[in-house]
Amino acid sequence: MRKHQCATCASPCAVPRRTAHPTDWKFGLALGAAMSLVLAVAVTALTALMNQAMAAESPGAERQRELTRFVRQECGFCHGLRLTGGLGTPLTAAALAEKPAEALEATILHGRTGTAMPGWAPHLSESDTRWIVSELLKGFPE
Repeated sequence: MRKHQCATCASPCAVPRRTAHPTDWKFGLALGAAMSLVLAVAVTALTALMNQAMAAESPGAERQRELTRFVRQECGFCHGLRLTGGLGTPLTAAALAEKPAEALEATILHGRTGTAMPGWAPHLSESDTRWIVSELLKGFPE
């Protein structure tokens, strides 16, 4: 390897001219930090957009009427026509007050193993399920 004079520090250097100078690691470090910041901003923006899209994805008025009938008929079969309990537990706002919404959504979509509670994922979307849970927690409409 041929030695040459470094253009940056004017000292003899054994690094070939076409490669980076030994002190260029600072540039690489700064570039890496900048790329990490850009990635973090992009991920944050994407997450915010996804949350907005999910929040805006509420069922329309007609679908809400269908879901109300669905809950009264399908859920009411086991949980009682007034959702106060039967074969299944009560689904009143008071009975569900301490339950996390995510757990209720998972139960509706996937059921409960070892019980008569079926999963309704083939019939309900995630936004349908979120709406049902929010209505149950408020006190389901007649």
